[in-house]
Amino acid sequence: MKDMMELRKNLIEDSLNNFRDIIKLFRHDMNRKFEEFIPNNEFAVLKILDKHNHQMVSQIANLLNVSNSHITSVSEKLINKGMAVRARSETDRRIVYLSITEDGKRMAAAMNALTQQYFQEKFAEFTEGEINMLNQLLRKLMG
Repeated sequence: MKDMMELRKNLIEDSLNNFRDIIKLFRHDMNRKFEEFIPNNEFAVLKILDKHNHQMVSQIANLLNVSNSHITSVSEKLINKGMAVRARSETDRRIVYLSITEDGKRMAAAMNALTQQYFQEKFAEFTEGEINMLNQLLRKLMG
């Protein structure tokens, strides 16, 4: 019984290490692929604006699970690059909205295509059954 518990503990620890390593690999690879574009945190904001456009800073912060001040800093960079614009609410000047520009849409589309290509290559050796099983296991892990 003790051996079974130890084996399970070791398997879980190995899984956690593999999970950390794969996240590091994905981040490293994507950062390298995005070098000629914009940083990943700016891309994350652009993706939200591309999908939902006209979002409050607080809504973006909630979606990304970061602080409003972080989004303000990132949005300032996107605005300076001409990829987003800021507008204050007409009814409440404290509320700030961000919207994506055409340049931002083009950047988001290019980076989305690059991301899709990367993951298509990463999963090229997987069968549909293996991808399905991986998705099931990840959903189970998320609860």
